[in-house]
Amino acid sequence: MLVSGARIFTFVEYVPMAPGMENLVLTHGQKKTLQAVLAEFNRKFPALFIGFPGDEDAYGGCLAAGRGFVHVSPYGDLEPCPEAPFSDANLTEVPLKEALRSRLLARLRQEPEILTESEGGCALRANRAWVQQIIFR
Repeated sequence: MLVSGARIFTFVEYVPMAPGMENLVLTHGQKKTLQAVLAEFNRKFPALFIGFPGDEDAYGGCLAAGRGFVHVSPYGDLEPCPEAPFSDANLTEVPLKEALRSRLLARLRQEPEILTESEGGCALRANRAWVQQIIFR
């Protein structure tokens, strides 16, 4: 008997998109609590529960830029992550295989240390000047 239903759940932590909103970011203690709750859910239910970006440490850091996922914007921009809307390739102009080799995504994969989580959650947003230098070079 086949039973349908959701099997993957992603809990997305708040990532500030504008200055002055950092007080809404989970504290270290709150992140640990969320990780414990998700670990319990993973033991208790036949599904996968992932905290984002909090569980990234368990996966070797941020999974953006094709290290685990990429994001396609409504306009076709291939972005490293939905939380970091930076792009140098658009799928209306180039095939996906080529876009995955874009200068930005390739550089992020070559220098994964830039993807170390920062205060507030998003290493790419915290390093936006570095990212923009790659895009607009």
